Amino acid sequence: MSGYTDDAITRHGILDAKTPFIQKPFTKKTLGEKVHSVLTGGQKEG
Repeated sequence: MSGYTDDAITRHGILDAKTPFIQKPFTKKTLGEKVHSVLTGGQKEG
């Protein structure tokens, strides 16, 4: 989690592009979706 954009973080080599990332500020819904995505390996339901 960061206040910086994911592009800025990966461009400076701070974060691997495959590492789950969420940008602040985020909503409860967005956080829930990110947690679900990480726990399911990014697979969509349906």
